[in-house]
Amino acid sequence: MAELVTLDARFDPKMKVYLVLQVAAVLAATMVGIAALPFWAILGPIWAQMYFPTIQARLSDRALLYSHGVFFRQEMSIPLDKIQDVSLSHGPLLDALGLSTLRVETAGGGQTGSAAVLVGVRDAAEFRAAVIARRDAVAANPRGGADDELALLRDIRDALVRIEEKLGSKAPTPPV
Repeated sequence: MAELVTLDARFDPKMKVYLVLQVAAVLAATMVGIAALPFWAILGPIWAQMYFPTIQARLSDRALLYSHGVFFRQEMSIPLDKIQDVSLSHGPLLDALGLSTLRVETAGGGQTGSAAVLVGVRDAAEFRAAVIARRDAVAANPRGGADDELALLRDIRDALVRIEEKLGSKAPTPPV
């Protein structure tokens, strides 16, 4: 399989507004959060401005690389052959801002059920299609295969035989 060019996801700057409003909605749902809303109104946009440039998603020929975070940076590499589904979702707030969410589900995704949630990807449907196409290409033509594995096992066997031959002439005789 020929080496594919990496594809970088582009994120819409409107997601900064979405992030601030999302946290504000959670805060408004609790008594303590309501008291924190004025602070969030000041600090939220500052945090969103710092957070937005840290978001990166890159699709290579073997994995989806995703990283984000201001104070606590999270970086993940999701092998394409482990991706089960890439879903595209919308909600009222996302629709109002013209955004969508890509949710990458993996085999054995754990308790969260998804490996990555990418909010605000521009041309999300096209990026989703690219991820699925590359995942399917990897599944149809995996690197390696039975012939490569058999050759590797033969190399290991031959190395062990050479080691045994060298040890055989120098090895002490086992006690009786």
